[in-house]
Amino acid sequence: MEINRISGNPIKNNLIRNLPLSSRLLYSFILMAILPLIISAGISYYVSNNAIENKVSDYSVQTMKAVNQLIDYECNKYERVADLILINKQVQKGMKQFVKMNYIQKNEFVAEMNQVMSNYMSNQPDIMQIYLLDVDHTPIYDQGWFYFSPDKLKEIIQKSKDGKNWLSITEAKMNYVIYTKPITDRNRENIIGYISIHINPDAFNNCFSNMNLGEDSNLTILDAEGNIIQTQETDAKVGNPLDMDLFSLCQQKRKKPIITNYKVSNKKSIVIYAHVKEQNFTTMLIISNKYLRSVNKPITIATLICIISGIFCAIMVYRQMWKSIKIPLEGLVEAVGKAADNNFNQFIVDDSKDELGYLGRTFSQVTKKMQELIIDNKKEQGKKRELELNMLQAQINPHFLFNTLNSLRFTAMMSGAGNVSNGLAALSTLLSNTIIDKHQFITVEKEIENVKSYIEIQKIRYGDIFTVDYEIEEELFQSYVIKFLLQPIVENAIIHGMNEAVTTNNILIEMKRVGENIRLIIQDNGKGFDVEELEKKENKKSFSGFAIYNVKERIKLCFGKDYLFEIESKIGEGTTVRIEFPYLTENIEEEKMGE
Repeated sequence: MEINRISGNPIKNNLIRNLPLSSRLLYSFILMAILPLIISAGISYYVSNNAIENKVSDYSVQTMKAVNQLIDYECNKYERVADLILINKQVQKGMKQFVKMNYIQKNEFVAEMNQVMSNYMSNQPDIMQIYLLDVDHTPIYDQGWFYFSPDKLKEIIQKSKDGKNWLSITEAKMNYVIYTKPITDRNRENIIGYISIHINPDAFNNCFSNMNLGEDSNLTILDAEGNIIQTQETDAKVGNPLDMDLFSLCQQKRKKPIITNYKVSNKKSIVIYAHVKEQNFTTMLIISNKYLRSVNKPITIATLICIISGIFCAIMVYRQMWKSIKIPLEGLVEAVGKAADNNFNQFIVDDSKDELGYLGRTFSQVTKKMQELIIDNKKEQGKKRELELNMLQAQINPHFLFNTLNSLRFTAMMSGAGNVSNGLAALSTLLSNTIIDKHQFITVEKEIENVKSYIEIQKIRYGDIFTVDYEIEEELFQSYVIKFLLQPIVENAIIHGMNEAVTTNNILIEMKRVGENIRLIIQDNGKGFDVEELEKKENKKSFSGFAIYNVKERIKLCFGKDYLFEIESKIGEGTTVRIEFPYLTENIEEEKMGE
């Protein structure tokens, strides 16, 4: 069990932890309010306009660095999304083969892309549009909510010069921050297309939304062409250039990234700028001279000195107070965060008498109880699952056994038992695999052996009026499937699907690997049935006994509802059953027993 020993952290005064939180905050407030007033009485000031200007400049430069880090972080989120899309196998395959695709294949490609893109767009709500373009800059796929001119998009891609590019664009009265990048093949040798991600400019508000730099001061982010990506300036519009002369000055090399006495909106200001090299952005911090002069007033300076002094003194006392809250709170937050991710293997050791100590102990009791409930629930679900599977298996086996015995009896009566020997041998094999072998999963090779035994039995009754063909990939023979998965469907094709209008009824059993799944197709040219009528029936078990209904239920119990189970049938033409289930190289039943 993971233990968070909060009480073992180095808190100097343990008596503080025994005080209520309200008392701690009250004492901190008194110390922070009174001490600055006492200290400020003996403090004089000496400061000049240049000193203030330098201080502001230095602070602003650091602020710009922090803003640039936030911008870089924000951009990296979308660049990572683009990179994940670029290396996606479906994207790579589709971009290479799109020109050669027919209409159906293109629709399938679009459907696959919808699924891929939806995941990324749901995780990044500020993504407004995603485009995929071929090597000629022609859009072949898009997902989003707004129209964007293909010609404008082609122009943007051409500006990237086969490299990544960030631009702020206004199109159809909508503002976008657009990130474009070429899509290369997996060897990164050839460009096979381009991706364009259109982002809501409001996504960059977080980069400076909490920064208040004073009256008439604002931060602005510009793209490589001088267009506004985001700004605090109320009169400026996103997507338009701010001031091209100022932008040109910011591109020049200087000892310090500061431009003084530049007129912005008819106000002389200091402009501090910085470049985000990776995205080729320029960030500008514009501070009016009027604001700087106001800081130089004696009363303001004296007040600032008193506040700074008070903060300094308060920090000395507040540090201990804050530690008494912060350390246990961080431990509690960490444990709660892990619990939120369904990791209830948490235990907090904290014997303090305050509210946080009580919360820690209570949390430990809750997580312990949750662990017990989870363990009990897993045991109950496992028992329930096993009982349901055994019940379904038990339903199928007697049904099949009685049908087989009836077939043998019928043949014995009609032909004098001439062909019964082969049937009994096949029945013996099936009974061994059904009754003696209790495993729920067997190899494909063994499952095919069961089907062949069953067909041998049915040949006794029906003779050569039907044939069975097998198309199974070699690598699948040693993979694992649910026992008696094929037989009920083949039984339905033989007993209920015989078409008297054809000379020979053909049954095709096909198995192939599709990604991490196995696709099973059983097809016959029998008399078929109305699928819609089958769906309308309240009791689906009337369709070949428990045959296809039980197969579907067993797949659902073993693998969940997300796997394909599809029936197509036309009266007079035949029936096709398609099933997909996981490709298993090991018996998962044995793995669960090992756990």
